[in-house]
Amino acid sequence: MTEKNRKEKTVAEYFFSEKKETEFAVWMAGLLLGVFALTVLFLDYYTPFSIASLQYDCWIRKQGGFYCPGCGGTRAFFAFIGGRFIQSFFYHPVVPYMGVIYIVFMLRGVLHFLSKGRFAFMRFREGYIYVAVAITIIQFIIKNVYLLNYRLK
Repeated sequence: MTEKNRKEKTVAEYFFSEKKETEFAVWMAGLLLGVFALTVLFLDYYTPFSIASLQYDCWIRKQGGFYCPGCGGTRAFFAFIGGRFIQSFFYHPVVPYMGVIYIVFMLRGVLHFLSKGRFAFMRFREGYIYVAVAITIIQFIIKNVYLLNYRLK
């Protein structure tokens, strides 16, 4: 294939090349997640349906008396998609962290599509997961130390 023919790939050929296939699939999954979140927000604001009806009590918290590593995650998610970012951070700090990564990832994907590949997709880095795990462990320890300290007084 000559240099001229390489530049004349169609958009579909470019996006569905082997190298781009994984990034595109992950981006599409992220797009579906975003559509789901927007649908929930729409239902919450414009119908009798309430986001609060989707929240439930933590089984581990009820049985053991301590917070689990995920406690507050649901409230944090709904606060985040509702635009209450500080409140989301206090419920569970990993949710706004991952929300920002999601937003950046989706914007980079849109830039990639609109620029026909001049801007690269955001690459997955294991560091994102390590930071999320560290945030989860730290908030788990802080919440339970505070809870234990509060019970002892």
